[in-house]
Amino acid sequence: MPISVRDIQEKEFSRQKRDGYNIEEVDDFLDEISDQLSVLIRENMALAEQVKSLQAENEKLAAGAPAAAEPAPAPASAEPAPASEPAYDEPSYFKNLELAMRDTLVNAQRIADDTVAEARKKAQELISSAEEQAASTVSNAKAEAEGVKAEADSVRKTIDNYRASFRRLVEGQVQVLKDAGSLFD
Repeated sequence: MPISVRDIQEKEFSRQKRDGYNIEEVDDFLDEISDQLSVLIRENMALAEQVKSLQAENEKLAAGAPAAAEPAPAPASAEPAPASEPAYDEPSYFKNLELAMRDTLVNAQRIADDTVAEARKKAQELISSAEEQAASTVSNAKAEAEGVKAEADSVRKTIDNYRASFRRLVEGQVQVLKDAGSLFD
């Protein structure tokens, strides 16, 4: 059964939880297609009627009847074609339209899939870059911490050496004072 304008207008799509189409966009697109299809069908039927009337006129001219002696074409040519005989090949027209719409939806889905894949790829690259940067920062911080620890150890050793030297100096001076206790007598 060929798809009609009404079929397009009444078409309902199933809802998907993830990665589905935006329902409002699909509805808007289908409305636009049905409006354009209605216009095209009316134009097609009008053009088909014009072709029929021109063919009839051409046949009459070819039969040798002068155009001036012809009665004016009947207003019946302005009427649409009978419903039993469409002015266009309806099944193939709608089949082509269906294929075009299907191709459009397949291409839209492919583009959406490509966009999602590209976004995931970029996200993975950003995550990898952030992990590398974090690892580098941690490594640098550990190296700096080890440097600070080594410097602190060096300062402690210097302090311990200074204390030991100062203690020896004080003890030496105390000994000198004890030995020379009679200096002030």
